[in-house]
Amino acid sequence: MSTLEIHPKDCSFSWEKLMEMKEQEIEFWAGDGLTRLRILDADMRKRTIHMITHKGEKTWPLKFQRLEDIHNRIHNGELAPIAHEIDKQAQCGEIKSWVF
Repeated sequence: MSTLEIHPKDCSFSWEKLMEMKEQEIEFWAGDGLTRLRILDADMRKRTIHMITHKGEKTWPLKFQRLEDIHNRIHNGELAPIAHEIDKQAQCGEIKSWVF
């Protein structure tokens, strides 16, 4: 398994990149900074992904559209890339259904 390296200036976020990460079984850190994840499966029609934690627990489906919204808000400076800030926004209803 590989580990994802983050290069903000060369951002390549896309559905295709997620599929590449799935195929290569790349592990990455969850927003909490404590949990390693990798993409387990993807539904191309619904554009959702399931991830699996380093403990072997499968997540609920995550919609690409929700992930893309968070990604764009971080790039636009509207949201800090900190799990606490994302969760706080979700609780205020500004980010709909952020929870897996």
